[in-house]
Amino acid sequence: MSAQVFVAANAREGLARIRRELGDDAVVLATRPHPQGVELLASAYGDLAAQPAGEAPDAAGGSRILNELARLRGLLQNQLAGFAWGSARRRDPARVAVMQTLFAAGFGSTLARTLAARLPRGLDTDAALRWLRQVLIRNLPLQGREADLLARGGCYALVGSTGSGKTTTLAKLAARAADAHGAAKVALVAADAYRIGAAEQLTVYADLLGVSLHVAEDQARLARLLPELAANKLVLVDTAGFSPSDPRSREGRALDALGVRRLAVISAGQQGAAIEQAMTHFGQGAVACILTKLDEAPQPGAALDSLIRHRLPLAYISGGQRVPEDLHAPSAPYLVDRALKGGQLATPYALQAEDWPLFAGVEAEREERLALKGMHAG
Repeated sequence: MSAQVFVAANAREGLARIRRELGDDAVVLATRPHPQGVELLASAYGDLAAQPAGEAPDAAGGSRILNELARLRGLLQNQLAGFAWGSARRRDPARVAVMQTLFAAGFGSTLARTLAARLPRGLDTDAALRWLRQVLIRNLPLQGREADLLARGGCYALVGSTGSGKTTTLAKLAARAADAHGAAKVALVAADAYRIGAAEQLTVYADLLGVSLHVAEDQARLARLLPELAANKLVLVDTAGFSPSDPRSREGRALDALGVRRLAVISAGQQGAAIEQAMTHFGQGAVACILTKLDEAPQPGAALDSLIRHRLPLAYISGGQRVPEDLHAPSAPYLVDRALKGGQLATPYALQAEDWPLFAGVEAEREERLALKGMHAG
């Protein structure tokens, strides 16, 4: 922590100088008499909040006092945010209704606050919610018909987290492609060298569909194999699934150099944080996304939120294990309506009326921490 000593004729002059030099949120840590008047020890709040836990302070008072000051500041901000929420609800109920609807449906605070801030003035609550629905529909990125991968053909690799449904989704795509172009024009590549039985599972699908199956144990073998498959209308590569935090999850990006386009397979049944992590790691550089396990997602708002913010086109949606019946072209109105309807579900996790002020306070405290983290990272 960087604490500074200020000497002034009196406390009023000292405080004025502290505000000028350290800002209005500066914290006075200690005062004592001085031959010239008064001595004040102060620190900017940003420096105070950034102090690592257990770090020895520069002056008396100790880290315990500093931590207590930070805690009290957080409590005060939390309570004030709760008051502000109640005031906003009375002053601008339509805007608050938009935020509540998005939060309840699983959308994140960044998107919720952005859309609430853009709500046209003068709308009542019903009109505001209709506006919200239309905005979500317009902003959900869908892959156009002209970019449909089954019609265009090419070589695609399905990448994603463990258990996201890559292999089953690949089989659904292969079945559709075989119907459209003939089984002889479709090839599958088993490139998952980590999961036991991965190639055997794909063999079953290939035999049922009548398409060819090839095994690539590593990138070098895949590089030699792809030119041999160039005559096929569609080549689908099944890759290994990793946790987004696993360094091996970056291996999929090496496919770009081989001319293989990546499709990010994201499970809608995950928590919002897991969806965001998967989108960040597997969606970066992908040409499109396939949203799977919608049947396991009573509140798919988090998945739509991530798609909107990352602007990754949605190519297909999937829910269920049937091949190829449970694969569909996405419909923005259907997905948005389903997400908003999910916010109306009566679950133990749904916020009640008395919970919203507390929720607003927690959100404000989180935004403060993120702002301070960004400020010090910069």
